[in-house]
Amino acid sequence: MTEITPRGSQLDKIEGKVDQVLDRLTRMEERQNSHAGELTAHGARLDEHAQRIREVELAHAVSAATGTTKTKTLQGRWAALGATSLVILGAIGAFVGNGLLKLLHIGN
Repeated sequence: MTEITPRGSQLDKIEGKVDQVLDRLTRMEERQNSHAGELTAHGARLDEHAQRIREVELAHAVSAATGTTKTKTLQGRWAALGATSLVILGAIGAFVGNGLLKLLHIGN
């Protein structure tokens, strides 16, 4: 007959190892589920950031396109203001000149 040792049989050792492996697999599955949730959350944040970047790029493109137009318009306004001021200065100069001519009685 075979003698039973108090340390346990080979089957008990195998069952113990299988239990350890199952515990480890359970923990790995829990970690995997946790990581999957984190990946889903990160994916959602990436989509949100991508949308924000698109909005910023669009706003930048619009401001860049309208900025050059505003600069040209502003330069046109300054040119118009300069021309108007020259006309006004010319009229003032003519008025002062005529007044001096009449005051000094030159030309009459």
